[in-house]
Amino acid sequence: MVTSRQSKAIAGRLAGLGFAAACILAGAANAGDRTTAGVRYDVSFKGVTIAKGSLSLILDGSAYSAKAAMQPTGFASLLTASTVDAEAEGRYGPGAIAPARYRLNSVDPGMTTKVAMRMARGDVSKVAAEPPLTPAPDRVPVTGAHRKGVLDPISASIVPIALDGETLDAKTACSRVVPVFDGWTRYDVSFSSKGTERLKTPSYSGTAFVCSARWSPIAGHRANSDSVEYLVNNRGLEAAFIAVGEKMLVPVRVEIETPHGVLAVQATDVKLQGVQLADASR
Repeated sequence: MVTSRQSKAIAGRLAGLGFAAACILAGAANAGDRTTAGVRYDVSFKGVTIAKGSLSLILDGSAYSAKAAMQPTGFASLLTASTVDAEAEGRYGPGAIAPARYRLNSVDPGMTTKVAMRMARGDVSKVAAEPPLTPAPDRVPVTGAHRKGVLDPISASIVPIALDGETLDAKTACSRVVPVFDGWTRYDVSFSSKGTERLKTPSYSGTAFVCSARWSPIAGHRANSDSVEYLVNNRGLEAAFIAVGEKMLVPVRVEIETPHGVLAVQATDVKLQGVQLADASR
């Protein structure tokens, strides 16, 4: 039985996961090319918009840098003054991405959450996360091994594709497992194909690949937590991605079922410069 308090914990965790999953747009770039991308999101709960998100991204050759922000809107702004901003940078290539730096700053009434992380070759070399995790007998300890071969939440949303002659479809777009370390916890997000849908915004129109998603905790979580159990067993996680150029997938929609309604992150506009879109105007 998930209580009201536990439901709030679930919603908070899901909102973070949802925005992290949907806050990046990227483009394919060759050495010497410069691509900029911008996206605006609506974050809603049970069909009511509760926040607005925005992102700016620069791809310069094989380097990337991204900045994202989220703030409450409408009635939600009367209940909370929470704001979130995050940024990441590193390098990427066909089928691979290598983060170098990640920063998160989240401000809630009475609490500020911060993460600063340095990475090299997929391993975390330095991390500072505030506040620290609360000690608990059932908390799974994070070891040095859990900080190796991982992505930060922002970089995890950029999906370089190496097709090797394959056709880009829902199966090739969705068949992957993403290892994430957010500064406190280590978890995997597994994607599988569900089909396609159409995305149309004022500045973009094209096919989106729809993936189902599963969240699997590895370390840092509480093993006996009801909210963790709910997330593990939650089959109502879904994300849609569009192809930007020929080698990048980016998220444009995330939906997460909670005990009290659906939390959704939806791209309301997509603007790209310096990249050719194979399916942008059909």
